[in-house]
Amino acid sequence: MATTALVRQGVRHAPRCNVAPPKLGSFDAVVLGSGVSTAVPQLSHILQGHCETAKAVRKADGLTVCEDAHQNPSSKNRRFNVSLLLRYSPPDGSRVRHVMVDAGKTLRQAALAALPQYGVRNIDALLVTHGHADAMLGMDDLRDLQVIEKFWSESGEHIGYQLADGAGPMQIISNKVTLDRVREAFPYLDGNTDFVRPGVLRRRIAYIEFMEVSDDETMDLVGGLPLRVFPVWHGGTYVSLGFAFGGKLKGGYPLVYISDIKDVPPKTMSFLKEAAAVGIDLFMVDALSRSGHPTHMSLDEALELVRKLRPKRTLLVGMDSCAMGDHDEVNEELRALQREGLDVQLAFDGQHLPEFPARDSSDNPGNRKHEQPDAKRLRGDKSAL
Repeated sequence: MATTALVRQGVRHAPRCNVAPPKLGSFDAVVLGSGVSTAVPQLSHILQGHCETAKAVRKADGLTVCEDAHQNPSSKNRRFNVSLLLRYSPPDGSRVRHVMVDAGKTLRQAALAALPQYGVRNIDALLVTHGHADAMLGMDDLRDLQVIEKFWSESGEHIGYQLADGAGPMQIISNKVTLDRVREAFPYLDGNTDFVRPGVLRRRIAYIEFMEVSDDETMDLVGGLPLRVFPVWHGGTYVSLGFAFGGKLKGGYPLVYISDIKDVPPKTMSFLKEAAAVGIDLFMVDALSRSGHPTHMSLDEALELVRKLRPKRTLLVGMDSCAMGDHDEVNEELRALQREGLDVQLAFDGQHLPEFPARDSSDNPGNRKHEQPDAKRLRGDKSAL
């Protein structure tokens, strides 16, 4: 005899969402983390009682940046591993989709700090830029970023678990090199999912699908959010992925995101310049510190790229605040760039970036091929990088 799913609810917490989702056909973004791989405050600086650069001392009160970040929970100098959340409201009125970029060492703290106030209960897709710890080492917590409810038979027997809210498996999207690294670190995430019956998991585990993409391709994410994937160099020719979200007529983008970069391959630079000629509304780019580094852009190197592209607005991410300086004081310095017609500031954890149109109003989705990444497909001419 067939059984009917019965989902029993536990004691619910009081609602905490206080930021409405974007309007239909739009997306917004939240900075989940804006800091270096060590995060800020840096552990060794707190334990050893000193920071290494003069820029680390705040003019306002004489505290070091790490001291301020450690003592003040709301300090904008407190930085988790660089990460981004997007909330996308499909034009058909279906449920809001949630896309996250990277799941580093500080994922759990970042999620607890930001997701409740945006009503985020699940992540539909995770884009992974590269295979370093600050981009992927929090992936063990992905099971808590899915709403998985107990499934009861008609007779009252607990027989398994199912995803709530009509969600499908979480898509983990990156290139082959990075997904192979994820599989090495978390082999249990890539095992065969054990179902009691279709859609019903035997155990409460993360229900995910690995989606391999090439270093350079255009696709649609869950719900139809346009995405352009492109490669940058994160030290030597090691590839980290950048992402351009949304789309404008003739090739501009509402949001271009590059979290880990030292240099730009020629083909990617051509793409970025073409996009900038049409318009980049918000450019988010890596700027580790004021001095040079072998795998990250310095402040001056990031600003050089900004001057070439001239986006409407730029937010710098991936900062080591001790080597960069106090958040507010650096932003005051950066305001001088307004004389050049540039709007550049440091991002901060929890920063809400109001909605962007997912497509240009004259771009008819019906005329655009809807793509989902194929786990076996590789496209793009890597020799052109």
